[in-house]
Amino acid sequence: MQQEQVSAKFAEIQSKGLETAFSLSEAALENAQKLAELNYDASKNILIDAQESFQQVITAKDPKDVSEFFKSDVLQEASAKAIDHQKKITKLLRDSNKELVNVVDSSIEQAQTSVQDWIDTVSANAPAGFDVYVSAFKTSYNAALQGFEQFRETTKEAIATVEKSADQAIDAVQGQFEQVKKAPRARKVVAA
Repeated sequence: MQQEQVSAKFAEIQSKGLETAFSLSEAALENAQKLAELNYDASKNILIDAQESFQQVITAKDPKDVSEFFKSDVLQEASAKAIDHQKKITKLLRDSNKELVNVVDSSIEQAQTSVQDWIDTVSANAPAGFDVYVSAFKTSYNAALQGFEQFRETTKEAIATVEKSADQAIDAVQGQFEQVKKAPRARKVVAA
């Protein structure tokens, strides 16, 4: 009966691990699909805008019309759309990371509880004289838990750093476009 209890606890731990793996796989597929949809929509819009712009350039009557077209806000609108697309991708990644962290946190806590139950079952059913081995195993397990906690904190810090870097990059690009907008446009001086 003792071996059956230990085996049952171990099988329960493995089953929960598989459930977590399937859950993470489903979330990854859903996020990949959302990312593909975002990129498809952006690509479609870029092609439509490019076709319209190309049509305007082709139908221009003289070079001055083409020059005025490029001086207009067309390029700024394109950059604004690119920044908006990047913000959507960043939000999707941020949401995905939060979901991943929540699943990992939950899985770690669940695994810790399950393994602790398994250790308690093994300890209760250990033959006489195995107290030293059980104690050593518990000490090793607690050291491993501390390693998991450090890993969890490091992962959270890394994700926060990546998100902050992405936000800073978007802000930098927006700042550059704002500077370009504010810069006076050079005019050609015609010699008489």
